[in-house]
Amino acid sequence: MRKLIFLILLTSAKFVFGQEPHQKEALQVEELLEKNNPNLYKTIQRGGNFLVLDNYRNQKRRRYYVGDMFGFKTKSGDFFQEELSEIGDSTLTIMHYNNVERKLETWVIKVSDIRKVYKREVYKGIKWGLGWGSLAAFLPLVYDWVQFGRSPAQNSEALVMIPAIQAGLIVLNNRSKFFNGIKLNDNKQLKVFKSF
Repeated sequence: MRKLIFLILLTSAKFVFGQEPHQKEALQVEELLEKNNPNLYKTIQRGGNFLVLDNYRNQKRRRYYVGDMFGFKTKSGDFFQEELSEIGDSTLTIMHYNNVERKLETWVIKVSDIRKVYKREVYKGIKWGLGWGSLAAFLPLVYDWVQFGRSPAQNSEALVMIPAIQAGLIVLNNRSKFFNGIKLNDNKQLKVFKSF
């Protein structure tokens, strides 16, 4: 029996270690860039400009290239969320569809006129979170009923907590909307860089 187990382990080890190394060739840096971030690759190949949102407080940068979605608000209060068509030395160009006149308009906006930049896509309205997650508001009632035997009608303390839990769920469901904007100031600046 021991010889049989030893023979099985020996043959399985031979099959595992006797395999040839993986035959796949490593991709070049340019091919990896083109595959993972095509807008960055096009900018490098053309030697074009790109936008950089610098956060000096935590030393993080967010880059926007031609073809990326860019949401921002100007100092005059206009809101845009469009694809970048061109980035100049101090301006950016977007194509904006005017719903009233039903035509495509070209807007050239100075980088210095931008007041606020949005990290994610901006949507209208609030997600109320009515679904399975909204049942979490009733967990204090169920817990007191199961653990302590108090009926939900007698539990006035938990009835106070239900609206607070539901308000917390609404904030959690809309965190991408509430905490989306980056206001430009001394610590957060939008600059135009040129790739070489």
